[in-house]
Amino acid sequence: MRTLVDNEIEVTGFDLDEGSSLPVQLAETWLSAEELERAAAFKFPVHRDRYIRGRGMVRKCLSGHLGSDPGALKFVLGDKGKPHLAGDELHFNLSHSEEKAALAISRLPAIGIDIEQFDRKVDIPGLSRRCFRDSEISRLEGLQGEALQRAFFWTWTAKEARMKATGEGFGLEPGKIEISFEGEWPDRCLAPSDPQVYVSAVRLVGFHSACTVAATNPFEVRIVSTLPE
Repeated sequence: MRTLVDNEIEVTGFDLDEGSSLPVQLAETWLSAEELERAAAFKFPVHRDRYIRGRGMVRKCLSGHLGSDPGALKFVLGDKGKPHLAGDELHFNLSHSEEKAALAISRLPAIGIDIEQFDRKVDIPGLSRRCFRDSEISRLEGLQGEALQRAFFWTWTAKEARMKATGEGFGLEPGKIEISFEGEWPDRCLAPSDPQVYVSAVRLVGFHSACTVAATNPFEVRIVSTLPE
């Protein structure tokens, strides 16, 4: 059974298409009736299998800390719709971008994580105008190609992790969030200041992705990757 110290956030990176991380047939046996119903609603098998493996990895990693059966875990929704374990002190948040996923687990009560692959195709100029602060937009000026993609997604993942940490999601407009940076990496959330939210870049071995974790308490990150180095 693994242990977490009080100010620690464990981040596990894994591939939703890689059967060696967790066979989808095994993960499916752990899911609740509601999760199985949602899985069956996916049109394409690849999306169905990614959902099943993602939910299975949540159960596998949490049960590793709790010493329990992954299929016995019960989840409930908070008042803002964020899922959490029923009656337990561990908290979690899951994010995925195509086949890559990242799971955050902590004893801290309010955590969020977001991962985005650098080669994901988005309207960077349009999204930046709508969602970024002036200080964040200025970081993108003069950048092109992968440098622009990296700068954009490190900013974007920091904002989404902030939104998810408090359970607000897009109820908190991205443009109201301001992130500061230490070099390439997001290192502080300047606004909103209430509550104070802390952010940290997570660099996962084998991932061509930006990944940022956030919490309402200061924290240390411990990285666990299921991808080979």
